[in-house]
Amino acid sequence: TGGPEAFDCLWNDDQMGEGWSDYLASMLTMRATDERSLARPMGTYTRVQPNSGQGIRPAAYSTDMAVNPYTYGDSNDPAITMPHGIGFIWATMLWDFTWDLIDEYGMDPDLNGGDGGNNVALGLVMDGMKLQACEPGMVDGRDAILLADSLYHDAANSCLLWNAFARRGLGLSAQQGSTDDRFDQVEAFDVPAACVGIGVAGTGAAPPAFRLLPNPAQGAVSVRLATPVQAGAQ
Repeated sequence: TGGPEAFDCLWNDDQMGEGWSDYLASMLTMRATDERSLARPMGTYTRVQPNSGQGIRPAAYSTDMAVNPYTYGDSNDPAITMPHGIGFIWATMLWDFTWDLIDEYGMDPDLNGGDGGNNVALGLVMDGMKLQACEPGMVDGRDAILLADSLYHDAANSCLLWNAFARRGLGLSAQQGSTDDRFDQVEAFDVPAACVGIGVAGTGAAPPAFRLLPNPAQGAVSVRLATPVQAGAQ
């Protein structure tokens, strides 16, 4: 990260190195039969847990907010460790937009030559690492991925990415503060004006007011709102 002339760029407090590790491990073990609601824990073996256990992170990776409710603001919580917990929140965001891209373009099991949403996502994450500044925070990482999409895909996925990041609190108005101060992050759930009303998978259709997941359900269901509810909202 930090470009070809840089090295030793991931020592700052807000750096997301452990998140990229988790993301790459999850991507390279993804199966064509996986679904976005599937919970993907990390490191269950080291905790002597079954594959359905929580693993070594605060939650399993999942786009389901009932399984993994973490957002950018949670990175201010002292209980979220640095760098592992900080990276976990970043990987949660990457996992979300990966599944939005899979919904848009499908999944291709060919990691090297495929053209599915998983291939697009993996390319954007890798190119983002190359494009971002040394000692990055999550806003830097977000902007680098958006830049990669602009450079290599003519910004075709811009609104999809914005909506995915905003869903996890890394929206347009989010502030990372100093990348050496892990307690000054400010989350936001807004998107650029051009992306308001664009479906989370970039279809151009307005998202429904809410979704019930899973559908059909057996037992518990979660409600996903199109507009996140702020704390204290009436």
